[in-house]
Amino acid sequence: MSHLRYRTTLATISFFLLTFVIIGQQAFSFVFLTNQQHLSRLSTLLSSTTPLVRDETPTKTTAFTSPKFCVYIEDTDAYGVIYNSNYVRQYERALIHAPRDDDTKRKQWVLTAITNQKFRSSPKLGSEYVVTGQLMDSLADNTEVWQMEMTSVPTHDIDGNANDVIVYNAAIVTLSSTPHLSTSPNEEVSSSELYHKQSFPCYPDEFDMHIQTTTSTEAQTQHHAYHIPIRSVSNFFERHRTIFLGGPDKLRKMQQEDGIIFVVTALDDGEMWLDAIDGANHLGRDVIVETKFVAKRRGMVVECYHRLLMDMNINDVDEQGSTSKSRKLLAKATMTMMALNKETHRPTSKLPQWLMDLIS
Repeated sequence: MSHLRYRTTLATISFFLLTFVIIGQQAFSFVFLTNQQHLSRLSTLLSSTTPLVRDETPTKTTAFTSPKFCVYIEDTDAYGVIYNSNYVRQYERALIHAPRDDDTKRKQWVLTAITNQKFRSSPKLGSEYVVTGQLMDSLADNTEVWQMEMTSVPTHDIDGNANDVIVYNAAIVTLSSTPHLSTSPNEEVSSSELYHKQSFPCYPDEFDMHIQTTTSTEAQTQHHAYHIPIRSVSNFFERHRTIFLGGPDKLRKMQQEDGIIFVVTALDDGEMWLDAIDGANHLGRDVIVETKFVAKRRGMVVECYHRLLMDMNINDVDEQGSTSKSRKLLAKATMTMMALNKETHRPTSKLPQWLMDLIS
């Protein structure tokens, strides 16, 4: 009997050891796969942007979760979901909550670039969400690159198990410290027949103010300067896309009669430059949006290559008495639109002929 008990005990121990080994291998495989996916994504980011020097001894927190935000009517568009440029605004608000050792520098950070932004879904009007941030890279005290996600509020079931978290939106954003300006391209921008053009007045509330440092041989001084933030840049681009597609009336008719709606699904290579506007005299001046539209997959997908420009020195008069001006690039971005069936919300290429002629 004791021999049988010994064999039974040995068999039980062997079973648990084998189970432990299998579970351990699976856990290792999961961690390895997750790390490989993270490294692959990070490698893609670094290979497509200006090389950054990793801060080996960071003095800032490298991850955070924002307080809960609520979706208000002011955040939504005509379809009742968060308007596409308001995601950038929420990322800016969330980054205020990233803890920093030197709190005096908090207001000196400006969101100057955004890429890899994916519009997956939207929280409903009146619902709550949070924003998470993970610091990916930093360049001394001048630049930070953050992986941002807007998600549903984490919850648990009655047994205490975590429920699935919904990722509504994700993007990689760059913060620049305003004493260290990101420099805009110096070359004058030339026009192209491939770009459709539209001018819009840019009012003072569409600008943001930042602190600019000027260094001379005598001293270093700081003064207030202006820039057009990416959230305002996205608004100008949206206006141009709407006008190009025929305006609100045409879009409403296309939705009612053709059963088609257009939504923004991605934003890439979004960037603006803090030194592009050099004084308050540019407030209220017109900006020019130029867009090249490229239709793909029989018109189901439309890539919009946007750039925002402004005519500079328009009041300067040359020796011949004529007004001279130069056009400067303020910002750029590539937005991707997709046509959806309004009933099924699935992609469709069954577009009316007038629209195919327009975007082809």
